[in-house]
Amino acid sequence: NLIERIEVYKGVVPVTLGADALGGAVNIITVYRKKSFLDTSFSQGSFSTQRASLNAQYANRQKGFFAKLSSFYNHSDNNYLMRDIRVFDPELGNLLDTIDVKRFHDDFTSAMVTAEVGIFDKKIADELSVGATIALNRKNFQHPDNNILRPFGRFRSEGDTYIGRLRYGKRLKNMNISAYAQLGKIQERVIDTSQLKFNWAGDFVVREEGDPRGERAERRSLFELTDNIFNGQIGLSYDLAKNQKFTIATTLNTVERTGEDTVDELNRAFRTPSTLNKTIVGASYDILAFSESLKTSIFGKGYWFNGDITTQDFQNDDVFTEASFNNFGYGAALSYYITGSFLLKTSYERAYRVPETFEILGNGTFIRPNPNLNPEESDNFNVGARYSKQIDKFLTSIEGGYFLRNAENFIRFVPIGPIGEFENRIDVESTGVEGGFTVNYDDLIRLSTNVTYQNITDQNRFDEGLPNSNFGSRVPNIPYLFGNAQFGISPSKKGGGNRLQLFWNVRFVEEFFLFFEDLGDPDEKNIIPSQFLQDFQAEYSIDNGRYNISIAVSNIFDKLAFDNFNIQRPGRAINFKLRYFIN
Repeated sequence: NLIERIEVYKGVVPVTLGADALGGAVNIITVYRKKSFLDTSFSQGSFSTQRASLNAQYANRQKGFFAKLSSFYNHSDNNYLMRDIRVFDPELGNLLDTIDVKRFHDDFTSAMVTAEVGIFDKKIADELSVGATIALNRKNFQHPDNNILRPFGRFRSEGDTYIGRLRYGKRLKNMNISAYAQLGKIQERVIDTSQLKFNWAGDFVVREEGDPRGERAERRSLFELTDNIFNGQIGLSYDLAKNQKFTIATTLNTVERTGEDTVDELNRAFRTPSTLNKTIVGASYDILAFSESLKTSIFGKGYWFNGDITTQDFQNDDVFTEASFNNFGYGAALSYYITGSFLLKTSYERAYRVPETFEILGNGTFIRPNPNLNPEESDNFNVGARYSKQIDKFLTSIEGGYFLRNAENFIRFVPIGPIGEFENRIDVESTGVEGGFTVNYDDLIRLSTNVTYQNITDQNRFDEGLPNSNFGSRVPNIPYLFGNAQFGISPSKKGGGNRLQLFWNVRFVEEFFLFFEDLGDPDEKNIIPSQFLQDFQAEYSIDNGRYNISIAVSNIFDKLAFDNFNIQRPGRAINFKLRYFIN
């Protein structure tokens, strides 16, 4: 309910987003209305799942003042059925049986409250606001993220977030100014203090006195992480002339991480603070020509990154790493309407992606730090076309595209037992095609579908001086062929007092490899099997959307579903939702 719309960028990303993204981005636009509203909802579903939200705003147009509250609460036991799970004797490790069993230690709770006040449509600002957010997460872990061989019964984490923010926007005659800044603290406690050892049947043994092992690590621990964060952006766009615009945006992100283990005295991770600083400056020149049929954007980006990182080696001695990176990227994007219905588009970018905080510093649970992780750099090329046509009550749209990306220092997650770390692959090539179409009849019937084929391969001929056995192989844990389709029908048009909408969704993923395809016995390859899942959703709104009720059934036929590391996902799930909206 907090989301107004979602923008999907394929290829280059506008400099105003301030992102070091490669190949595209998803931009989520939250609700902002210059009027009062109340929006509240509650849903109940399978696996003891509850969701609730309360979003409200008071806006006074005469005084140009608003006060806004956004909040949600989510909880789920996540006790869905796992099929054909091997059960071992928790004491001796012998295989006892293979069973279907419900997850028993995977419940999750999250909540957030954001309060914001500000002014709008004033001489000094079109919008000026200050806000604060408090959020919490409570998570029990059933097993590591990348395998199910080690079930947990007590291992958990607790997180708390505190953020303050400032936002400003002003449109002048030929210039638009925008700025935001937020400062906050994110605290995470990773609790691995249990002496119990579980199996999937829920049976456990108590470790012997003097055995230091916990459920996840070789020593029991209560690890507390604190990230002090700041991020902000200043953007300016100037209309040079009719159909010409210059834009510049500067984005800054900093994090300082400290840590303390109150149980494991040998764990000194982040007792010496680690800091990361990332700055991105982007500028673009946009022009519309030939009666606005041709749009051209030429841009450049500067990337600056530095970090002082302290990690521990296998002897628990401190290792200090100074990370530093700066470089410049550039590119261009063109789109041309051959006719009013037919659009051609292409783009090229020399781009970089600086690793995220969790990729370099880890997350305290299943991702360990890698201070030597290098930024990705790549040449990205995209070309595509779109055809849209209105014929009587039919609106049809067909779109397709091709992409090529040559990436150096490609970043991927590599499992190492129950944990893992992010590493660089020296040379990875990504090529692919995608396409889709949509048919809409008078806002009563809608059919849409899309499909993607991508070939992401390791192109490094040598690995540490030796021939690379994975040369030419697809990078594992990434689907290469997938798609989805939706059929929707509404007996009444949008804008009617009451409206019923029905949707049928189909999702398909072809089988792909868990490990590199050239490794292991050809007859016993580890694969994530193909998946064909179907969902149904019905929504009924009354009194022009004031009262809303919906039901959603995901994975209707209770098929096996897996994530990118072959972890079973939920089977059939049913959710009911009630929503009340006053505008």
